[in-house]
Amino acid sequence: MHRLTIALLFSCATAKAEEPDVTALRETISKIVDTQTLESKERKDWESRKAEFAALLELHRKEIALLDEELDKAGQSAPGHGESADTMKQKIESLKQTRRIATEAVARNVPRAIALTKRFPDPLRKDCEVEIAALTAWVAADEPREALQSILSVLAKAQQFDRRFTRSIEVRDGREVDVIYLGLARAFYADKKESAGIGEPGADGWKWTTKPEIRAELLAAFGMLDKKRTPAMVRLPLEIQ
Repeated sequence: MHRLTIALLFSCATAKAEEPDVTALRETISKIVDTQTLESKERKDWESRKAEFAALLELHRKEIALLDEELDKAGQSAPGHGESADTMKQKIESLKQTRRIATEAVARNVPRAIALTKRFPDPLRKDCEVEIAALTAWVAADEPREALQSILSVLAKAQQFDRRFTRSIEVRDGREVDVIYLGLARAFYADKKESAGIGEPGADGWKWTTKPEIRAELLAAFGMLDKKRTPAMVRLPLEIQ
């Protein structure tokens, strides 16, 4: 386990005494944070799963299209038209087998996707409520396409969350606090009185640790993002395992 300090730079885009552009500031900070989270195990897993699910979804779409085509041909069959009935039956059976394989793959991965969402921070989990509900309600007898789409949507939202800063208001230490997430790598929180701390992802959800000594730096960072303070550099602890 290595310990380091991450420097968040809040800089003006011009030399004039203008208020900083929050979007530009966040993009600057995001570039720094991305170098710390790019190689995380979670992102590698999501990339791999997204590719797998996308392939399965495409396979299912092709199977539906081919099945419809073969059924149309069967309805138009006549001497001299199309393929023989036996050949078409074989193709249709093959397509049904493909659907069974896709359904089995979805059945294996739906529990994995649901388990993954339990590790999401509150803002991301709230954003995925519709997909989580769909995956929870899905059973093997249902069409696999809807579940695949929900899984892909969850992964896409997780990737988007991981590439940016996210602000939220949450309850920590029994108080309402301002929270800033550095993607899915780390979060920091502070209130207007005395609370401050760090959040980090865990197997059973995010874990929060009180660290009142970083409160001044966090309040300075929040003030800059809200255009209430002059841009400056703040230092926040970041621990990588």
